[in-house]
Amino acid sequence: MDRRRFLQTAGCFSAGTIAALAPRAWTAQAAQPNNQKRLIVVFLRGAVDGLNVVVPYTEPNYYSARPKIAIPKPGNDRGSNSSAIDLNGRFGLHPALSALMPFWNDRSLAFVHASGSPDGTRSHFDAQDYMESGTPGIKNTKDGWMNRLLVQIANQSPVQALNLGNTTPRILTGSMAVASLAPGKRSVKPQVLDRPQVGSAFDRLYNGNDAMSRI
Repeated sequence: MDRRRFLQTAGCFSAGTIAALAPRAWTAQAAQPNNQKRLIVVFLRGAVDGLNVVVPYTEPNYYSARPKIAIPKPGNDRGSNSSAIDLNGRFGLHPALSALMPFWNDRSLAFVHASGSPDGTRSHFDAQDYMESGTPGIKNTKDGWMNRLLVQIANQSPVQALNLGNTTPRILTGSMAVASLAPGKRSVKPQVLDRPQVGSAFDRLYNGNDAMSRI
């Protein structure tokens, strides 16, 4: 699945979904008892061109600064279906993301445009680190903001977050436990714990009434 197709599919999440999931991005779910809400965070490390996703088509500077890559104004594509799809009379959606429009129309989708870190660094790596630590301008923060969030909403479950990837990203590092799921075909590869004899051993280990068995 390419990125464009993924963004289209991501719009199919429910209104309770705050963001969407993308390849090489990570999810954290925070569930309270009897509460089915989930927080899904997308971190596009390859970047996404926000000005061409949500197009400020009433802004002349947008077209003067992007003479070759700007998205045409709504209705200005001469039948080629390449123009922005009007959202509110000022902004338009990239035509390749037309599948998201039903969610915009029923108010289950919103965009937060022109937002970012207040730190003025020109370092891509520092900026990325600050976005994940949630402390712009401070490099020595040890944990990520999503892990700190897990601390605040901790419940009876020992693992509340799921990371899709081989390594835990900066945004999820910290004191709270995070489970990891390998991407692609590796996600269904049998693990050591899937072996029947290992599972039986754990069953015997935790079948008592001691403190460890009740965890």
